[in-house]
Amino acid sequence: MTSNPAADPSPSFGPSGHLPDRAARRARKIVLRAPLGLQWVIASLVAGLVVLVAGVLLLGRGAAPPGPPWTPLGAVETLPASSVDGPSGLLVVNVGGRVRAFRAPEDVTYCAPSNRLEHPDGRVWALTGRGTGGQPSLAPVPTLTVAGIAYVDATVTGAPPEPLAELSEPGC
Repeated sequence: MTSNPAADPSPSFGPSGHLPDRAARRARKIVLRAPLGLQWVIASLVAGLVVLVAGVLLLGRGAAPPGPPWTPLGAVETLPASSVDGPSGLLVVNVGGRVRAFRAPEDVTYCAPSNRLEHPDGRVWALTGRGTGGQPSLAPVPTLTVAGIAYVDATVTGAPPEPLAELSEPGC
């Protein structure tokens, strides 16, 4: 066997290409000089166990309900499409299991035919609270769903998103 990898059509080591004779011999010595010992196997097993335990702990505590200031709204499947939460006065919208809450004017409800939030006077908002036709958007309030129960943090109000320029006609 020749020592020049470029001359050998199927080298038994490394990528194909040309390395000078001396560099090829030196590279093989560096790679093959010290095989990995048992300590590397043990270290990788310990690292894997640490990751596994951390994952189990993190995923296991995810089912606990949040503490104050989060307040429960109810089971997601029992929440109506839109309602006003009594204690907080927030508009709560539940469309397809996605619960959102907004600081909104009275009488704003979800309209299924248009899939928008609407007021009886003709104002329309997207489900994200964005106002249409340049009207002000609704201020969002954080919501969270844990184990099928919806929670709201009424102490925090987000910045209203930029309104949409296009005007949407009411559907209800």
